Amino acid sequence: MKVSLLARIALCATVFLFASAGALAAKKDAPVNEYPNATRADPKAEMSSKEQRDLSKATDLVNDGNNDEALPLIEKALSNPKIGPYAHAFAQQLLGRVYWDQEKEDQAIAATAKAIELDALPNNAHFSLMYQLAQMQVQTEKYPDALATIARYEKETGKESAELFALKGNIYYRLDKFQEAIDMMKRAVSATDEPNESWNQILMASLFELDQYDEAAKIVQAQLAKKPNDIKLIKQLATIYVNADKYPQAIEVLSKAKSEGLITKAEDYIQLTKLYANADKPKDAATNLKEGIDKGIVPSDFDSNKLLGDVCSQAEDDPCAIDAYTKASAQAKDGNVDYQLGYMLYYAERGAEAKAALERAIQKGGLHQEGETYVLLGDIESYAGNDAAAMAAWTKALAFPSAKEMAAQRIKISRSGGKLKRSTKK
Repeated sequence: MKVSLLARIALCATVFLFASAGALAAKKDAPVNEYPNATRADPKAEMSSKEQRDLSKATDLVNDGNNDEALPLIEKALSNPKIGPYAHAFAQQLLGRVYWDQEKEDQAIAATAKAIELDALPNNAHFSLMYQLAQMQVQTEKYPDALATIARYEKETGKESAELFALKGNIYYRLDKFQEAIDMMKRAVSATDEPNESWNQILMASLFELDQYDEAAKIVQAQLAKKPNDIKLIKQLATIYVNADKYPQAIEVLSKAKSEGLITKAEDYIQLTKLYANADKPKDAATNLKEGIDKGIVPSDFDSNKLLGDVCSQAEDDPCAIDAYTKASAQAKDGNVDYQLGYMLYYAERGAEAKAALERAIQKGGLHQEGETYVLLGDIESYAGNDAAAMAAWTKALAFPSAKEMAAQRIKISRSGGKLKRSTKK
């Protein structure tokens, strides 16, 4: 069974930055050309003084969060039949932002696309807006549209970046094109010294989908070589080994981290405990979990006490199991732990305590093995010489298919005058 590294990768919210209309219309110092390889000639950014005044005011209002006041000014500019190309494109860009803030996603995308198609914004604004459009399309799950927008962006700008590769990788992941996602995310990670953590998450998730655990392990191992004490990476590597059914390697990774003082959270102790248990090392599991509880790192709650009881039982450490199940019993909402406790107490020849635990189990209810509970309760009564009580318990057990045969055998022996032979713990 796969351990999911992520169910879905949440996109960071797209941040739209708008300069004032006046600043875009005219600047004394030429802006830095962010797209020197663009195939598009950089158009002139010219507005009339009236257009500049209205749109500059609208921009300030939008930046201050006053969309309701800005919208009439934008609509006024767009209703002018003589609006200039640059002012038209700028107003559509601004309208797209207002719609996006109002969560009118389709209208926002349409207005942003219109601003691009008007082909009147300066290159820096034009291509930045095209990139933003792709992000908007991803956020609204329009993945094919986003890929088309990115393809156009790449063709017209000739620009590549780690962020662009990551965006494409994200889209491929969401389209279940996992190998393409892997290839893109590798390019993204290698293109920067500081890759975003979410890129590695998508890369790992894509590798998991294709069961490429060895490849995933190599990537994390390379990262650990640079950051050997990064507990997130250590736990990620352990998770990869678990998915590959390599429990010894997973245990080695986490136990080494523990010896170096890096395991400091309850969830890490619990994970290592379960790994030991899955690797058929219940004694190590019990030792690890008891240490976590004794140190106060793992809370002594129902889940941890129940787990401790289970691993101690597997390790045949009956006193430890009985103690842990007793603590869990007081915290339990149903009777299943009490059944386990009664079972352990019965084979520890503590009949009176076992009987009390089993009666408590029946009283609490919700039992997975209710029939077996009555069988065991009948056995305890029988060994105590309470034949009538034993017969009553076994008779109740007959109503449960999983316990019917056992109960019937006991009833037959009892009615024939025989004595029940004490069974050994399984």
